[in-house]
Amino acid sequence: MKHLQFDYVIVGGGSAGCVVAARLAADSGGTVALLERGRSDSNRWIHIPATFFKALQSQDAEAVISDPDPSLGGLPFPVPQGRVLGGGSSVNGMLYMRGQARDYDEWETEHGCTGWAYRDVLPVFMRQEANRQFDNAFHGTNGPLVVDGPSAPHPVAARLIDATVSAGVPRTDDFNGARQEGAGWYQVTASGGQRQSAAHCFLRPQLGRENLRLLTGHSVARLVIENRRAVAVEAHDAAGQPVRIAAARQIVLTAGSFQTPKLLMLSGIGPRDELTRHGIDIIHEADEVGRNYQDHVGAPVTRRLTGAKGLHGADKGLAALRHGIDYFVFRRGLLTSNLLQAGACVDTDGDGRPDVQYNMAPFAPGAPGQPPLDFHAVQVHPMTMRPASRGRLGLASRDPADAPKFSSCVLGRDEDMDTLRRGVRLAREILDQPELREILGDEVWPGADLSTAIGSNTLDDAIRKQARTIFHPAGTCRMGPTETAVVDPELRVYGIEGLRVADCSVMPALVSGNTNAPTMMIADRAADWILRDCAGA
Repeated sequence: MKHLQFDYVIVGGGSAGCVVAARLAADSGGTVALLERGRSDSNRWIHIPATFFKALQSQDAEAVISDPDPSLGGLPFPVPQGRVLGGGSSVNGMLYMRGQARDYDEWETEHGCTGWAYRDVLPVFMRQEANRQFDNAFHGTNGPLVVDGPSAPHPVAARLIDATVSAGVPRTDDFNGARQEGAGWYQVTASGGQRQSAAHCFLRPQLGRENLRLLTGHSVARLVIENRRAVAVEAHDAAGQPVRIAAARQIVLTAGSFQTPKLLMLSGIGPRDELTRHGIDIIHEADEVGRNYQDHVGAPVTRRLTGAKGLHGADKGLAALRHGIDYFVFRRGLLTSNLLQAGACVDTDGDGRPDVQYNMAPFAPGAPGQPPLDFHAVQVHPMTMRPASRGRLGLASRDPADAPKFSSCVLGRDEDMDTLRRGVRLAREILDQPELREILGDEVWPGADLSTAIGSNTLDDAIRKQARTIFHPAGTCRMGPTETAVVDPELRVYGIEGLRVADCSVMPALVSGNTNAPTMMIADRAADWILRDCAGA
């Protein structure tokens, strides 16, 4: 077995891992290894904003598929994940959403995570940003992460925003400012025709450092723990050969909400029943490892476009040629766009706090697991912002190559179904506004023959069949103030020295919005604490 030695070993080269590795390489003076199961982000579809859907269909993404979910009528719940340098930030829709101030305040007040209130995290968001639109009390302009407005705004998307305002939703120009509520254009991690992933913005500028080594194609099998201290990882390299990679100072898990708890359990850290079932020696009993799974769930209301063109067919024939020339010659046009340009955050239950996020676009997905619709269409896609339902991850076997066992239960709580009911009703109302009547045809889903009236069981059945992930799994290694949680508020794994988790699995409750920005913030804070510990050593 080959042996390597570093001061810091970062497991998982996604959004979080790229941030932690870059910070430690630049500021610690120690040697840093960043391990990633997938390959480098060389796929050209990653870097062209409009082709993110092609990256999601490539070897750079994989789906974790749940057991049959009773809350979805027995359907499985597949959750695609990036398996490439940059992780989700290399294959996602590039929306930059932090969530609500109250989300973080509640991490502190309701979940006991001292130091995670909005006043604590806002400065980190700001120092990361190089915002091309805003320079104010909520945004930074000198950070490594380029955040911009949408490129080549689509006229149909503009109409969708106007229609949402006509339906009674206020207009906003900044979902990350003083107030999240409203309808408007998203901010995106794409600018100048280039995806601004964590790998591109944080990691790549540091890769020339002698103290940073990037190891792609390395699959970690387990942690090596001696005297209750994490000292190394055992992995297989890109050629399939075993390698032991030791960490003199600290190991940081940044492998995401599926792989991080799986690795902890394979290493003897997890629920007793789960470890015993697979014959794994218990090093530290931690019941919450793999529990608390949560995700944003949506059901896109769709209508045919008849009086205008959307994006159907834009990647084929002469249209594709024209867009290619615009992009590669002039760096302009459709391919510079992230496509998911418009959205809304709406208070549908009247409690004064948005509970439904809408993605709005001039194209429409098919049913879960099916390709996009093969005609011009629009979507107004409601999704739960603070789901109450919780699932669980376990081990399928002791084989590190096996996917985790996944019980999703994503609509297991009545309040989540009720939120989607309200979301679907408002989406229909938006699509019936005067701004859209001359360009829209028949309703594709839920369909004109299906009632969305209060008390309609047929609507519930339709939502269960249409429900899909918004690609935001979180919570499976939640942080908290006592050892009933997996990590403490400084992200140290309870019961084990020299080990932190610094990805979205630590969220005690899912934020009200997309998770890429919060994940990078979490990673940056972890780097702060690691550097402080290094300075005090």
